[in-house]
Amino acid sequence: MKSIDMQYEDRNLFQMLDSGISDMNAGRELPLADAFQRITELREQRRIARL
Repeated sequence: MKSIDMQYEDRNLFQMLDSGISDMNAGRELPLADAFQRITELREQRRIARL
């Protein structure tokens, strides 16, 4: 059985993926370099939040 935290993270991940797909369908995608920069920023924010 998955923990509540894992279930929340799974649901959150699927919501983010759905949002990303919707953005692509609407033509609101970032250029690749900008997308990777944003990913780096989000990872850093998550790392800081864990501390």
